[in-house]
Amino acid sequence: MRKGFGLFLLFSVILAACSAGGASTPIPTVVLVNTASTNAGGSSFSGGTVAASGTIVASQDAQMAFTVGGLLKKVNVAAGDHVDIGQVLVELDSASIQMELEQAQRALKELTSMAAQASSAQALAVARQAVLDAQDKVDSRTFKRATDTLIDNTQGEIDLAKQALSRASDSYRRVARLEDGDSRKAAALVAMTSAQLRLNTLIATYNWYAGKPTDVDAALANANLDAAKAAVQEGEWYLAALRGDQLPAEATGSNLARLEAAKDAVASAQDRLDKTRLVSPISGTVITVNGIAGETVSPGVIFIKISDVAHLRVETTDLSERNVPYVKVGQTVSIIVKALNQTIQGHVTRISPVADTIGGDVVYKTTIELDDPPQALLVGMSVDVQYNTGQ
Repeated sequence: MRKGFGLFLLFSVILAACSAGGASTPIPTVVLVNTASTNAGGSSFSGGTVAASGTIVASQDAQMAFTVGGLLKKVNVAAGDHVDIGQVLVELDSASIQMELEQAQRALKELTSMAAQASSAQALAVARQAVLDAQDKVDSRTFKRATDTLIDNTQGEIDLAKQALSRASDSYRRVARLEDGDSRKAAALVAMTSAQLRLNTLIATYNWYAGKPTDVDAALANANLDAAKAAVQEGEWYLAALRGDQLPAEATGSNLARLEAAKDAVASAQDRLDKTRLVSPISGTVITVNGIAGETVSPGVIFIKISDVAHLRVETTDLSERNVPYVKVGQTVSIIVKALNQTIQGHVTRISPVADTIGGDVVYKTTIELDDPPQALLVGMSVDVQYNTGQ
């Protein structure tokens, strides 16, 4: 009875394949396995093979397009040419952008010159001295505004001024009864007034010398010190930037901002210049070039395609979900190249984690590296793959 059921299943598969002969979608390969090599549940193999169909593909492909439009200036390669990674393939007219880049580079060079560094170092030295001066003023808040000697000298001047005022007052009293406009009375009055003003000034000076700074004085001194310290910090950051040193994220300052703006201008111009060139991201062979010098190209349109046809591999198309559990990365495979009627060896390097659907069946793509590919092997050749599940 089991043998009859197996023949019926085989006959059904053949009929299904024949009835789909007109369809363009490939039918997943079905492998009949010796029942002796399948356990009672049919979930794993103890030996035998699993098969799938596949295609020879290049190990790498690159399809390249401009992100900006413009006039084609140079097309440096043609279909069939070998190119190396980093090679400039195509260039747009970029004269105006090149000029902007050179101007930005000159401005940055001027900002970072030896003379600019020397000027920055000088400004930093001045700022550090300003901190010392401001610190002295802050420290003096708890002391008198003048030395004891100066205060004593001022007191002496006050004593002398009082004596001078006394003499001037006596002189004025002697002529006070004279008529107004009398020259002697006027002279005595001026002398007495001057002596009084002199005494008032000296007393005020003495009081200021002997007194302590007010709260306003203290606040101003502290503010000046903070400003001086900030100027030193910004000066240190700026000088470090000019020398190419690493700066902390919190670095600020008007000079630093101007320097960063100059660097950004260079980077922006360089980025726009880079976008006028297509540079090969891989080494390989040019497959197509879709334009010639003098034409206008639009952004986003594939202009050139490169394939690394010197390094080939296999990608399978129809490994069934029923058989994928028996395939592992590193597993050896035998590959039958139909066009060459030749069998070569390889090993699995990747199993797609995402399934595709072919003719209603769930399949998984696997990638296979070739151990010793023949010279005549070409991209696009179809192959049959047999996975050695007995490993």
